[in-house]
Amino acid sequence: MSTADINCPLTWQGVGDVTIFLGLVGLTLMEHGLVREGFSSHLLLKNWLQFSVGIVAWWLLGYGFAFGNVPNSEFIGKKNFGGENWLQERDHNHGACASFFALCGFFVLFVINGAISERTKYHVYQWYAWWVMLFAWPVVVAWSWGRGWLDSELDKPLIDIAGAINVHLFAGAFGLIGAIFLGPRTGRYSSSPSVFHMKFHVAYILGATLVILGIFGLNQSLSPDGVSRGLSAVNTWICAGVSSIVSLKLLTIWSTDIHTHLIAIYQGFIAGMIAVSNSAYNTTPWQAGLLGLISGIFFVSGFYFCRLNKIDDVLNVTATFFFPGILGGILPGFITDDNGCFWQGISGHTLATQVVGVIVVTGWSMTWAAILFGSMKIFNAFRLEKELEVSKLNNCEIRQTGWKIPGEHGTKNDALENQS
Repeated sequence: MSTADINCPLTWQGVGDVTIFLGLVGLTLMEHGLVREGFSSHLLLKNWLQFSVGIVAWWLLGYGFAFGNVPNSEFIGKKNFGGENWLQERDHNHGACASFFALCGFFVLFVINGAISERTKYHVYQWYAWWVMLFAWPVVVAWSWGRGWLDSELDKPLIDIAGAINVHLFAGAFGLIGAIFLGPRTGRYSSSPSVFHMKFHVAYILGATLVILGIFGLNQSLSPDGVSRGLSAVNTWICAGVSSIVSLKLLTIWSTDIHTHLIAIYQGFIAGMIAVSNSAYNTTPWQAGLLGLISGIFFVSGFYFCRLNKIDDVLNVTATFFFPGILGGILPGFITDDNGCFWQGISGHTLATQVVGVIVVTGWSMTWAAILFGSMKIFNAFRLEKELEVSKLNNCEIRQTGWKIPGEHGTKNDALENQS
């Protein structure tokens, strides 16, 4: 088998798996910290159920669609389904590639979870985990990381060194559409905001710290070489630090509560890591600092975009992942020292590719989110029944059919049991 069939861009094996897995734990803890008391424990269940459902979908078809010799099939991969040839083609390193990018896919899923938390039916998490890991996300991976058309058919290949487009932008766009289709939690914009402030501060802080570690591992695992990894590391910290400070100063002008302070500091930091991720390997530290200033403004803009439009995004996915993902996706065309048209005065081919990539991935993600969540909403299979939302999930039983208020009988009980 020709080495030309090896399409996986993974350069730093093993370490990235550990850090991204810890990032998954972090996203779980962040969601646990942000939801209201009475929802936290039951909502922890669905993440690892999604892991089990998603890994089966990725193994059967997702990995083959993403990396199954995409250049020769133009749209998506056409081989390596269900573990085919993984053992025989040891030199292709299918195992490391499949493991690492599966974890990236789960990072996408756990980010989406945070946007639709507290009001989503039990089986919805399983349905979209299956489809995202089976087809929707692998197609995006195939187009760029899998050396598909975004890598080979434009004047310059798409730069997505650390997943600003394929991971963070995709997840943020999907989560935003989910939050819009669900609508706000009962009382979110009619009662006191403090009712919806985080109650589990330690869980949130620990979770955010682990997410920072996970994103750092993602940034490093796809860097071209050791020198690039070192420069990427310091630029990531500089940009994230500046973004955190700017986010804190802008968000706490009017809001002095601890809830807003924590979100500004930690998620503003994460936003900065995402914004610089695709450019960090090949730009200067002072440019990274300037980008941190812009990233903080983007984060705050995303935060207030949701508030002004009454979009109930529990984990602030729009501000933390979607807006910075747009910024991080486009920026290599401006500021990287090899391809940036702003600093180097080079042609705008890379910038054009980055813009196309951002538009295409955003459109693909939002389209599938609208199809999946919109169809569920039409058939009343998306949002929790009001009785379940009001009673809090920690007071419910878990049945094979979903969450149910205990001790109820008759018609109402049957209706609740059939809600999912």
